[in-house]
Amino acid sequence: MASWEVVKRAKCGCCGMWEECTIGYIVWVQERLGGVWVCGLCEEAVKDEQQRLGVGVDMALRAHALFREAANADPDAQIAPSIGRLIKKIMSSSSSTYYTTSSTSNVS
Repeated sequence: MASWEVVKRAKCGCCGMWEECTIGYIVWVQERLGGVWVCGLCEEAVKDEQQRLGVGVDMALRAHALFREAANADPDAQIAPSIGRLIKKIMSSSSSTYYTTSSTSNVS
């Protein structure tokens, strides 16, 4: 078996997930991504970021890392502001609905 065909476990530089890959594949991915090995999921996300933003690999890796950080933030810390925004939205839409309804009903 050639050294390129040997299967090795590799840890993703983005998400930390482990994958079993051939050494040849690991080297190929690292060459494409500036020396960083990333799993298949993160590689696809980086490609999408490149296309969406029209940037190079380094910027796409940074954009994906920022997305992952935001997605993995503490859910308890995120829920309070979300509930606050929801309440404000409900209050603003119900007060404008009330104002519109009451002002049109008084005009006869």
